[in-house]
Amino acid sequence: MATPVRDHVIAFLELHHKIVEAGAVDLLVKDRQPLLLCQAVLDVVGADTPIVTQEMVEEVVARRTPLRPRLTGTSLAAETPPQAPVRYAHEPFALLQEGFTPPPAHQDPLRAYARLFEDRYRRLSRMLRGRPGLGTVDPIAEIGGGAKEASIIGMVREVRTTSKQRHLVVTVEDDSGSLGVLIPRDSPLAHQPILPDEVLGLALTLPKEGGQLPRVEAIERPEVPLTRPVGRADRPHRALFLSDLHVGSKSFLEDEWGRLLGFLRGEGADADVADGIDCAVVAGDLVDGIGIYPRQERDLAIGDIVEQYTELGRRLRELPGSMPIVVVPGNHDAVSPAEPQPALAAGLAKHLPDRVRSLANPSTFALYGVVVEAYHGRSFDDLIPALPGASYSRPTDVMKRMLAMRHLAPIYGSRTPLAPLPRDGLVIDPAPDIFVTGHAHTFGVDRYREVLLLNVSTWQGETEYQKMRNISAVPARAAVVDLTQPARRSSVATIDASGRDVRVTIGEPA
Repeated sequence: MATPVRDHVIAFLELHHKIVEAGAVDLLVKDRQPLLLCQAVLDVVGADTPIVTQEMVEEVVARRTPLRPRLTGTSLAAETPPQAPVRYAHEPFALLQEGFTPPPAHQDPLRAYARLFEDRYRRLSRMLRGRPGLGTVDPIAEIGGGAKEASIIGMVREVRTTSKQRHLVVTVEDDSGSLGVLIPRDSPLAHQPILPDEVLGLALTLPKEGGQLPRVEAIERPEVPLTRPVGRADRPHRALFLSDLHVGSKSFLEDEWGRLLGFLRGEGADADVADGIDCAVVAGDLVDGIGIYPRQERDLAIGDIVEQYTELGRRLRELPGSMPIVVVPGNHDAVSPAEPQPALAAGLAKHLPDRVRSLANPSTFALYGVVVEAYHGRSFDDLIPALPGASYSRPTDVMKRMLAMRHLAPIYGSRTPLAPLPRDGLVIDPAPDIFVTGHAHTFGVDRYREVLLLNVSTWQGETEYQKMRNISAVPARAAVVDLTQPARRSSVATIDASGRDVRVTIGEPA
């Protein structure tokens, strides 16, 4: 019998140009993180093998190092036994993959970062190969030999502007070498911002004479495919999306939170929207944390981190009792600050209700068959200064660029620290049906290539630190999404609890 997870596994492998045997699918869907195992299989079989067999999957499973036990609450985050039967067809939640995987013991940090970028390049270049605009892709070291044109896939090492003519020179590298390429200032491509460490496909015209740089004629990014299967629930279901609760802050919006709870209990004029909400997602900054910014102690109502999570548990218990809740951490939470971030440790997760699933940041999961990518959004701090015209008030514009790059935080060495892990858990693969973030403390709904984009506000009032950083909060908003039709513009309801009465707006903002 087909299940949503089975469908996602098959679609994932088809998007990577693989035919998969039924027995191989059976093994893949039994894994706790099916798409993570799919990725491991793809890495082993390579690009030239068109079929994934049961024997291939068995070999990868046998060779794979078992993951360390997850440090999360015991009731809903326990490891699934390897051969346990999977019953996802009627369950609201199925974990597809978490961004964080524990690092190997005693790893060399420099080698670990090398493996991180090698994994990023390998996975993103796989998405670019076969694009009509690129044709045959050559290793950088093999370009030349009298050819007039060539195509390469490279990771951006450096972008600079020539001093006299103001042309762009971009240095890219692959696993064979590096190359400088030219984008003339009068080319339309010169107006596309190119970010450090993103992976690009480049169509080149090669110079006739030595000493000149190849000219870039076209740029391809990994992008979300224009044609792809879009998930939808086969029965009426709605999901509530929240972020940035900042429990423990003096600025926690107690009254507004109370109005949200009243709405969820069916109070007010739009009780029909609340009816049928049967799961919730919270996209990070669950608590306000300790020592996150200078003199934060002045802004705290609760100065003990364990007590903050105890209070968070109390607040989450106020949500309707039958509602499963998925949470990921943010930069204010008591986990490693480097991304990807692990889920909450067991000592903190135990203070949350049993119906809470504590996952890593980011994580990919299915709600009634709809694929959700949940990422807190710390990399907004890097991407907004790097993208002309970007701002915290329009976070969905930045989310579109993330989807085009198929990466959440490409820039190394800026404000978002990257963890030296062998697998780059910030690559966006598969493309989700819903992409939710927080961090910006504003509210935005948009759509990009049939992916619903949500940046879902905050439940903290504006602090002096936020004013200093020119962040104008749009607080006390939430989104409710109809999972039977997430691709439709009428699928989203905005819940505004900032006034005396809760206001509900159906459809995406103009």
